[in-house]
Amino acid sequence: MNNKVICILCGLLLFSTFTRAQVTENEGTISNTASTTVVLGVSEVSLLKTSADIVNLKLVQQEAGLSIGTNASDSTARLLISSVISTSTPRTLTAKITAGTVPSGTFLMLVALQPNSNFVGKTGTLASSSILDETDKAIITNIETCYSGTGSADGYPLKFIYGLNSDPSTYGSLRASLGTQIVVTLTLTAAQ
Repeated sequence: MNNKVICILCGLLLFSTFTRAQVTENEGTISNTASTTVVLGVSEVSLLKTSADIVNLKLVQQEAGLSIGTNASDSTARLLISSVISTSTPRTLTAKITAGTVPSGTFLMLVALQPNSNFVGKTGTLASSSILDETDKAIITNIETCYSGTGSADGYPLKFIYGLNSDPSTYGSLRASLGTQIVVTLTLTAAQ
């Protein structure tokens, strides 16, 4: 074969290979990189749990000639919390009486106290003590993403205060009782 024919055949062969490579690149991906989409998410959380089932508060006699004790308090109950918010809108913790009636001449008050150092995140703004009734009272506001821990000393200490009304004219409406059960329901603003 002559050199001219060999050069033409080599040229056709190269052209054919080059054309095939271009077709292959256009039909399928020939690359040393690839991409995929990953969707990341965190579920909203709005969970509460109390560590005490029953809190006993009783006003007792002091001595002859005096009224019964003006108040009794207990701060052993703990409120455990897990919160993850999805917007910049913080949550609010409220409390109200959902069963039972506070005896005449007395009140039931609740205040949340500062949690211990196991609390992670923003604790929110603790409200001053609120006298409870059947309407929601803000106990803690501005709660954001946080968790309290699960130990017996973790969470917000809940201080319940049972006392005599400040108006002495209501003293005559007091009646002795072995125990009036009141249910206090705590609610954390729901997930959005």
